[in-house]
Amino acid sequence: MMGTLDATTTAAEGPRAHLRVRGALRRADFGDALVFLYLLTFARQYFWVVEHNAAAWILSVALSALAWYAYAATKPSESGRAGRQFWLVVGLPLLFIYALRAAFPDTSFDVLNYRLLHGERSLAGMLYAPGDFFPTPAPYNPAPDTLTALARHLLGYRLGTIVNLFAALWAARIADRILRPFVEGVWTRAACVLLVLMAEHALFEINNYMTDLLAVPLLLEATYLILLMDDEGVAARRTLPARIAFLLGAAVAFKLTNAVVALPLALACAYRALWGRRRLAPKEWPKAVGLALAAFVAPLLPFSIYLYKLTGSPVFPVFNGLFKSPFWPENSGWDTRWGPTGVWEKLAWPVVAFFEPSRHSELAVYSGRLSLGFVAAICGLIIARGDRRLRMLCVLMLSGSLLWSIAGMGYSRYGLFLELLSGVVLVALVLVLLRGVARPSLSWRTVAAALLSAALFAQAALAASYVSTHEWSMRPTFFKNPRAYFAEGREFLRDRSLDGFLSTGQAAVFDGAEVWIESGMKTSGIEVLLNDRAPVVGARHEEYFATRAGRELYVKTIRAAGAKRMLSLSFPEEADAARSLLESRGLQVVRARAVPVPFFSRLSPTTLMLFEVSPRAASLDASGDFWAGAPFPARDYRAEISTAAPPSKLKAGEKASLQFRIRNLGGSVWPARARDDGRFQVNLANRWLDAASLKMLDDMDGRTAMLRDLAPGEESAMALVVNAPETPGEYVLEIDLVHEGVAWFHEKGSQTLKLRVSVEP
Repeated sequence: MMGTLDATTTAAEGPRAHLRVRGALRRADFGDALVFLYLLTFARQYFWVVEHNAAAWILSVALSALAWYAYAATKPSESGRAGRQFWLVVGLPLLFIYALRAAFPDTSFDVLNYRLLHGERSLAGMLYAPGDFFPTPAPYNPAPDTLTALARHLLGYRLGTIVNLFAALWAARIADRILRPFVEGVWTRAACVLLVLMAEHALFEINNYMTDLLAVPLLLEATYLILLMDDEGVAARRTLPARIAFLLGAAVAFKLTNAVVALPLALACAYRALWGRRRLAPKEWPKAVGLALAAFVAPLLPFSIYLYKLTGSPVFPVFNGLFKSPFWPENSGWDTRWGPTGVWEKLAWPVVAFFEPSRHSELAVYSGRLSLGFVAAICGLIIARGDRRLRMLCVLMLSGSLLWSIAGMGYSRYGLFLELLSGVVLVALVLVLLRGVARPSLSWRTVAAALLSAALFAQAALAASYVSTHEWSMRPTFFKNPRAYFAEGREFLRDRSLDGFLSTGQAAVFDGAEVWIESGMKTSGIEVLLNDRAPVVGARHEEYFATRAGRELYVKTIRAAGAKRMLSLSFPEEADAARSLLESRGLQVVRARAVPVPFFSRLSPTTLMLFEVSPRAASLDASGDFWAGAPFPARDYRAEISTAAPPSKLKAGEKASLQFRIRNLGGSVWPARARDDGRFQVNLANRWLDAASLKMLDDMDGRTAMLRDLAPGEESAMALVVNAPETPGEYVLEIDLVHEGVAWFHEKGSQTLKLRVSVEP
């Protein structure tokens, strides 16, 4: 009887499982196919610990399939298929923009600088291979580079960028769903969606291996779900917070700077889930919050753990003043070339950026989409008081823009989501304004709608103009050079490997590399595609040589390479700088020659300088300048300075010898002697400050060298000769230590000794 019951249950369970799978597939849409690939990039990081690459990928695919099923089965509603109107009005123009440069291989700075290397390394396992030494500017999360690398290996170098086109189409589909309550007509809504997508900084990346565009649909989908949270009859309402949290976590994993625009979305989700019109019951809060936190952390966790083990910081290199990785100076890690300066400019930057395009991005062109959206969002909060959906969009737009400006550098590529959200806000506000007009008339609503519409159309036209002339690789378009376009187009689907473009002799040269020494600005991507078996040692990133821990690891890496053949590539215009850099890193150039490298192009080969290098043992000796100029960790610049006889009065211009005791509270030995010219040794020194304002008046007064190296915990008596100021008055004599040519101790947080001194005539 039990066996019969089990058999009946099993037989019944089969059809039910089949129906559940069919239901999940029915709910899936165009973007969900990309979701599987996104999940695959995160799953692969969970299986970095599996040494066998094929087995790791099989496990990754299996885990991704399970996660994708859960994602599709819990969708709050069926998205519906995109009709011909969408593909004709939106799909064709985006395909046209993609095709403009598709035949020419991407040579963008960031792509050659680190994205190609990150993609290749993450396909094979952990981000950095054994023998690598920080080969890229920073070990950014390679999840988006894994995605583009998969496409590159499947479709070739030229068509591998098509994932960005798919991401743009997915973003367009989400914008279509967001705008449905505002626009009923399918053709009209498709035209509005096209306007939303006409933001040049998003379209600049549509056929690049740069990855900022990939996170935009994740953030837009989270926005759409937040809008749904107050709607009646929404399926799977309890799973919405976790679903939104996953999308935000994935966006932040793809780009850490997305955190500044993800934060307002997370707060809006929490508000609607816990205190909104259709909030969850209090008894459901713990489970909902727990699931949301787990969903947010899941895409971030494996790489954060890896990064912590690699560097000592889970968000390396940013916030290093907090996490204090020994491999990076204690600064934020942000690029300070871009964005606003000062509090007031940061608050106004969403608008000011339109007038300062050279500080908005390297391309120095901007049609002002975000600026228009920022102003429209302010107007929307005032005008559309009865439209909760539009008000929420305006709140998200304003808060995200201000955080992007204040905490996100106000840089173009970190605001792509806001660019598209601006388009949504503008279209929605125009239609809400017109909704209150019974018939065509000259009212303030129609005038406002006309002005906003004109501004949006003008911005879209300007964006189209910029897209026809600019993009990150600055490649020509088909119209600029059709003959070259067709010649390069013959390589479509035939450019999966750079080896196919090399002659036998060229391949032999690069196959002989056993270690790559990265000395150029844009060659790590070329090196790893020429020979991915050789580890890459980054010699050009100054931050990793600004600490002793970094220099120690570098020397350890070079010495571990032993007598292996070391090669380095640079562009000809950087050859002299590369040679000097190699010498400063304790390496000598044995041979240099120019070599042609057909970088996925037989038509336009790239000429590079090839250096054969070898270590100079004397330069890497522990007593050399290579070590002496390295700062200690900040915690080792801690000193205790005291005196038994502090001076209270000095004569103007008087020279006085004062006695002090110095204790080393850090963990490094302070050198009493480093070089003959006095650089890099630790000296006792003083500064004169104005007593009222504490403004520094003189920091080049007295210096005293230590008689011997001072080990951690040791102390020493030292005399310091100071010269009183020539002008009588009240002063502060500040006693400090200085690591000559490196840093004052107080700059690293050490306590100084301040003595108030009256200088008399």
